[in-house]
Amino acid sequence: MKLKNSKNIDKTSLFCASLLSLSISNVLAQEANPDDADEYATLEEVFVTGYVSSLKKGIEIKRSSDSIVDAIEAEDLGKFPDANVAESLQRVTGVAIDRSGGEGNKVSVRGLGPEFNIVTLNNRVLPNPDGARSFSFDVLASEMISGAEVYKTSQAGLSDGGIGAVINVSTFKPLNLTPGLSGAASIKGMHEELTEEITPQFSGLVNYTNDDRTFGVVTSIAYQKRDARFDEASTSGGWVQNSFDLDGNGASELQAWAPKGIGYRVELSERERTSGLVVAQWAPDESLTLTADLLYSEYEIQSDKNQVAHWWATTNNNTAGPGSVKVDEDGTVVFWQGHAAPTEFVHSTSNRPTTTYMSGFNVEKVFDNDSALTLDVSHAKAKNDAGGTQSYAVSGFRNTTESSSIFEIRPGDTVPSLTFPTFDPDTDSYTDEFTSNPPELTDAALLGNHFMVVEGDDNEDTINAVTLDWNMPLEWSVVSAVKAGTFFSDREFQRTRLRSSDMANNGTSTGFNDDIPDSIGTLVTVDNFLPNATGNFPLAWLTTDNQALRDYYESADFVKNGEFYNQRVDENGDPIAALDYTPNVELSNSPGVSEEKMGLYVAIDLEGEIADKSWSGNFGIRAVETNQVSSGWGEEILSIEPNPDDPTISIVTKDVAKPMTVSNDYVNVLPSFNFKLDLLNDVDVRFAASQTITRPELGRVGVDAGINTRPGAFSISGGNPYLKPYKSTNFDLAVNYYMNDSAYFGVAYMDKSIADFITTASLQTVIAGEDFVETRPFNVEEASIQGLEIATHYLFESLPGLLSGLGVQFNYTFVDSDSDYRQEEGSGVFGIEGLSDTANFIASYEYGPVQFRASYNWRDKFLSTVSNGEMEPVYVGEYGQWDMSFSYAINEIVTVFGEGINVTGEANRSYVRIENRLQDYTYTGTRLAIGVRAKF
Repeated sequence: MKLKNSKNIDKTSLFCASLLSLSISNVLAQEANPDDADEYATLEEVFVTGYVSSLKKGIEIKRSSDSIVDAIEAEDLGKFPDANVAESLQRVTGVAIDRSGGEGNKVSVRGLGPEFNIVTLNNRVLPNPDGARSFSFDVLASEMISGAEVYKTSQAGLSDGGIGAVINVSTFKPLNLTPGLSGAASIKGMHEELTEEITPQFSGLVNYTNDDRTFGVVTSIAYQKRDARFDEASTSGGWVQNSFDLDGNGASELQAWAPKGIGYRVELSERERTSGLVVAQWAPDESLTLTADLLYSEYEIQSDKNQVAHWWATTNNNTAGPGSVKVDEDGTVVFWQGHAAPTEFVHSTSNRPTTTYMSGFNVEKVFDNDSALTLDVSHAKAKNDAGGTQSYAVSGFRNTTESSSIFEIRPGDTVPSLTFPTFDPDTDSYTDEFTSNPPELTDAALLGNHFMVVEGDDNEDTINAVTLDWNMPLEWSVVSAVKAGTFFSDREFQRTRLRSSDMANNGTSTGFNDDIPDSIGTLVTVDNFLPNATGNFPLAWLTTDNQALRDYYESADFVKNGEFYNQRVDENGDPIAALDYTPNVELSNSPGVSEEKMGLYVAIDLEGEIADKSWSGNFGIRAVETNQVSSGWGEEILSIEPNPDDPTISIVTKDVAKPMTVSNDYVNVLPSFNFKLDLLNDVDVRFAASQTITRPELGRVGVDAGINTRPGAFSISGGNPYLKPYKSTNFDLAVNYYMNDSAYFGVAYMDKSIADFITTASLQTVIAGEDFVETRPFNVEEASIQGLEIATHYLFESLPGLLSGLGVQFNYTFVDSDSDYRQEEGSGVFGIEGLSDTANFIASYEYGPVQFRASYNWRDKFLSTVSNGEMEPVYVGEYGQWDMSFSYAINEIVTVFGEGINVTGEANRSYVRIENRLQDYTYTGTRLAIGVRAKF
């Protein structure tokens, strides 16, 4: 499949030529080892005690490294700059975060999404229970973190797999801390704007290191709870081209883009995280250090979502007459009356009970010739035990053309409006007046049944890894060190989908024609719903108690088509068995992936002088073989029949599931080169060239097949076990000016040419005599990205008195690509997800006992999903958020503090191709916290 013409310049040849010419010039340098931060802390005994010191340490790490790297260090023991590690990382130039429930959880670097960035904890890859290679930072308490380094250029000794960046998060190590007994603890209360609840958070960290620094133990624990609410308006199911019969003559006079539905939802979420860390070190002599560590985290999110919605898809042609549909200049429906859609009440429950742990053992031996050998062994697992714990139920009532609502996108409003005609009992008819809150939305007597399912996935991701690294310092011409290593990892991911049977799920469906007992309906009233949105929308509606609804459907009291369900008979005259919603394993959607990775690397560090100018750098090659086995089950569809009780549901018969196994192996040889020239005492120039890979997400290489047999929307989606990794050729150039130890200005340019880019393609296929659209990921030819980063830090320490505490930080990243979103008819869609400009601004003040920070983090609009099921792209609108923090040190032990997150109450917005085609508008509210922190 070819979606882009080949470039005139062969970048692989250019890459090799660059390496050759630079090697001849002896432009080689010392490698920035991922442990540089720890080594610096140990050798120099610099201990971070405040935000200013944290900034200075980050600048020093950046300056001393040969590669292009940014770093964040803890302000003090157990005090990372932000409550969430991801939210601290977004301060780094070129780093943006994805948020879940208002919290940062994943990071993008230089316009490349989370799947392109490898996150390691103490240089070990962390597992993910969602089938992704990206790590969700919300499971990791920031109090346990001593620092984080973002490596933007590659090195042979770094973990492979990160085209965007390798991010190493470090925990505290006792032998790097002050001897004796020390510790810190904090407690705070967090206030949520929308729920008006105050929930607790606390953490504690204790370290003991003996006076000789031969033995130490650091342990920490953190607990966080949130009772949150999220308000949302959305167009359910995306936007499609619809045909409109405006005069009822059977012909379509108008074609325009219309949403499949419109809904307003409130989500109540209980989030609880408990995590702990223990690190022990023993150094019996100066040549041997043994380190053992254990991380454990439990993070559970229980969500309850209630929505009022209208769903008209493509099956409800308008017959209300001329003028009942209006479109804008882009062909988007902005007014729609008379679509006769049913009013739906959707109640869904979701559960994300995750457990993550990692244990590791590290031995470092230094020999008499100063060479060092390091062995690291680790075992890690992440689980999500949500299988069969979630429910999704739709109830509601039907409308006629006369009683149908008006969908309207009004100029200046933030969300579409949904209003209903008022009913006049005196005339027994509907009037010309419309309201967003008619009494029908709260009348339990109108509730009819439509659909219910009980489902959920059990996911498990396990990683076992061993690495062996050797470092030999040398004084041989320009060679300062030789490094080599070998590595092996075994990763197993398994998704097990549990779902109630189609017989039960479809057995309740009669298109709202059967009554649900009034007692199962409950009222949803939302105070201050969507407070920052403009538009007319419901503020109260009905929902169902899903457990009570399930009990009713499974009982002998269930009435379908006017008859007790258990009293009905099938076509053979046999009684119909009671419905059973017990979830069973859905084999076709339960793929597993086994991945073994083994390889070795060799690198050299060199340093020297050119015209009295010092230079340093590194050159290395990393070779890695990947053996991947995808396994699962295939289920052949034998027949698809319409459901006589509900035209929106099909009756599907499947053959017995059969096991499937597919193997895929590949080898990658990845050279890397970093060079730094100290042009002046306070100015350096850096150049880097490398080739890097990113393996496909584990969830994209399965043999699974998710099948939709809803009439009018027959489709299949799943993975592709034959996917190859993305492979990128990278060039970087940077100039940094260090005004002093607390101020710098830098500019960096990057160019990435990515081959075998993975994107989504759809093909037409026929199954059981029906036309299906099959959508799966495939490798395509090439994508290219260019970027320019500008960053500055400045602390006004030279100003007199109180003014000396002022400081500012600013960075902006421009990214561009000649591989924008595009679509080839009948083939596929292509685009780089997550690509956007980003900017950060921080104003800080630290003087005496007072510390204050105000930060603004901005991200331009970006492509979120290349295809939403209708071959239409989904974009996330630009977003900027202000966060603030304040602290006052009462004495050397106790500090009181306050925090504000999203203090101006910004909302997230996404849309389908055109900004007027809203996908989601979500408001998570402002969070405020006050607390106290103590240390000893």
